[in-house]
Amino acid sequence: MLAGGLMGIIALLVFLGCAICYIVVLIKLFQNEGLVKGILGIICGLFTFIWGWMNADRYGIKNVMMIWSLLIIIAIVLNFAFGVSMIPGYPSPTPAVP
Repeated sequence: MLAGGLMGIIALLVFLGCAICYIVVLIKLFQNEGLVKGILGIICGLFTFIWGWMNADRYGIKNVMMIWSLLIIIAIVLNFAFGVSMIPGYPSPTPAVP
């Protein structure tokens, strides 16, 4: 049970880190591209991610983009390794007793 709870906390921290990076890049997107592309960035996070990498050097957000990319990779690995057992409060399967 402790491992599942710990994985849930790690998953929450990874999600929080991704959200912070997303907001930082989204602010840069609004500042430099205007309202229409900013709203597109809110609707489609993938657009924000791609735009961030395309403009990382120009707007000085390369470190943010590297951290965001690393957090996405960590989230994918955690998802494959632990699946739904990372969700806090999700019941874990009980072994069948013959």
